[in-house]
Amino acid sequence: MKAFRRARRAPPAAGAPESAAAFGLAARLSEQGDVEGARSAFRQAMDSRDAEYAPAAAFRLGLLLAQHGDIDGAREAYRQAANSGHPEHAPTAARNLGQLNVRQGRYRQAHEAYRAAIDSGHPDVAPRAMVDLGNLISDSLYPENAQPLYQMTVESGHPEAARQAARRLADSG
Repeated sequence: MKAFRRARRAPPAAGAPESAAAFGLAARLSEQGDVEGARSAFRQAMDSRDAEYAPAAAFRLGLLLAQHGDIDGAREAYRQAANSGHPEHAPTAARNLGQLNVRQGRYRQAHEAYRAAIDSGHPDVAPRAMVDLGNLISDSLYPENAQPLYQMTVESGHPEAARQAARRLADSG
């Protein structure tokens, strides 16, 4: 926490916005195991509303909080990142939010989060989210509804997700 207070008083590096400095500090504090300091610095970067650093900070805060058992805090941080519209952080945060919701038995919210990740069209995240959503649906009363998702994933050609989806299709057929 002392490092955080010193960094807040120090002038930002030449050309670096305060949000970049806060994000960099948060990342360092997180790596050093200073959860509270990292949380505070990530929140400062989020509060900046900087188009790049605020979504990145929200996503990283979600990771940090989930890792340390603050599931409600992680859910809110992921939600903020997912709602940011950032081309990288929003889809990834939506998928992570889906996974978090599945672990808590919040299946409707998981479905919505996975659907947001899929709808992003992100070339890496969307196919993975299709498999995640397919797996969620296949565990429901209507497992056949997962088949189109698995088929779309296979057709995406994503190296890992397509292989997983093909295996699920083979197991169900």
